[in-house]
Amino acid sequence: MKKRIHLSPRTRSILWAVGCGLVFALSLTIIAICLWSRIAFNVSFKELLYTMMTPMEGAGATVVNMAVSFCVPIVCIGAALYVAAAIVILIRKEPIFKKLRRVGVIFCAVFLVFSLIFAVFALRIPEYLRLILTDTKIYEEYYVDPTTVAITADGETKNLIYIYLESMETTYASTDVGGRQGVNYIPNLTALAQQHLSFSDKSGGSLGGFLSPIGTNWTMAALLASTAGIPYSFPVSGINQDMYSEEFAPGLTTMGDILEEKGYRQMFLCGSNGNFAGRKTYFEQHGGYEVYDLFSAQADGHLPSSDYYNGFWGYEDEYLFEIAKVKLAELAGGDKPFNLTLLTLDTHNPDGYFCNHCESTYDTKFENAIVCSDKMVTSFVEWCKEQPFFEDTVIILTGDHPFMSTTLVEDVDYDDRTIYNCFINAAVECQGSTEGRVYTAFDLFPTTLAAMGFQIEGDRLGLGVNLFSLRPTLCEYLGYDYVSTEIQRSSDFYIEKFG
Repeated sequence: MKKRIHLSPRTRSILWAVGCGLVFALSLTIIAICLWSRIAFNVSFKELLYTMMTPMEGAGATVVNMAVSFCVPIVCIGAALYVAAAIVILIRKEPIFKKLRRVGVIFCAVFLVFSLIFAVFALRIPEYLRLILTDTKIYEEYYVDPTTVAITADGETKNLIYIYLESMETTYASTDVGGRQGVNYIPNLTALAQQHLSFSDKSGGSLGGFLSPIGTNWTMAALLASTAGIPYSFPVSGINQDMYSEEFAPGLTTMGDILEEKGYRQMFLCGSNGNFAGRKTYFEQHGGYEVYDLFSAQADGHLPSSDYYNGFWGYEDEYLFEIAKVKLAELAGGDKPFNLTLLTLDTHNPDGYFCNHCESTYDTKFENAIVCSDKMVTSFVEWCKEQPFFEDTVIILTGDHPFMSTTLVEDVDYDDRTIYNCFINAAVECQGSTEGRVYTAFDLFPTTLAAMGFQIEGDRLGLGVNLFSLRPTLCEYLGYDYVSTEIQRSSDFYIEKFG
């Protein structure tokens, strides 16, 4: 027989207090994390799931610090109040305090249940389940496999410089030009769009852009959508380290694959760890890109020191553009057409990066970071225009997704926050209107190839449509709400086709 352990009333009381305290702290932590995620990111549960499943190698420390600084005070203050109440209840002998112990157990249990229910709705889990538990046929009906259509060119096609501008929305422009601000934080990018070609959801010459449905609205998803014409909808259960280190969507044919077959030399340049979210694997496996990241720049001496890290994500955009100039000289001096793809970082959440070139013109760090990025990007574009390779090169600037917060857009509906785009020196004229367009990153896939001088049979690739053509996009043909909903549903075709 096992000997029973007899605990004194005092010991039982202390264990009661500790147990209830742990449950109380857990409940507070759940609520604090949910509040932080809504305030800091305001993203869907699907995005949170992918973020949690994705290897976090290379993630910016600022995001982690922000979460800790928000959640820890809430939990600590709550825990302190709990400890104070528990001490009072433990040391008092009156019957009423003995009853309060039982009440405390019930309260902590109810509080835990409340926190879990709060998390379910705060993270929008019911909406996520409602969609993934139903199937879609959008891929069977509308996906165009690039291997099944002719992609040709009359003569030589152009080089490509594609610049993804982190979190660059058109809402940062002033209201008089199509934005949502009292002042224009992106005057130079606005001028570029007006001087060259930009596809706008608005009319009358107003600055506009494309929509970012769930599945395209974080960086890796945006890269996938704009270069392959599909959303990021891989089964959560299948996302693991192997996917990011060994095999990334082996059944998918992307823009990189097409350009590699056409003889292009390709490079992806970013200021962070290239491995983050599987970017390195994706670009190396789909197009043979040379991935030049934080560690490459450290090793080659392009940064102030061999272990340089700015504490944000890697290194600043001022270094990115200087490195890009060096790489462009190398690419342009070769015997192959080239594709240099850049990803900026200084306007990344939570509040951007204030570099040596930034000025404290406005009240917040993020406002100043946007203004600074606007100047640096356009300065780099102007430099490119002066280079011998420019005549044979198309430059495309687009944002990747909306800023993952409500900074500067507190009163703007998510679906009104369009993403910036500008096409410079395109090889083709637009056959229809560039205004009043309803489109997504999917359409950038065939549109980019068309801008380089390729003709696409049927003007469709993936779920995208060539915006230079007269063909309506899927969002214009089927409706944005329909497309946005369908791509969040489950698809056996997606899993079997893309891997």
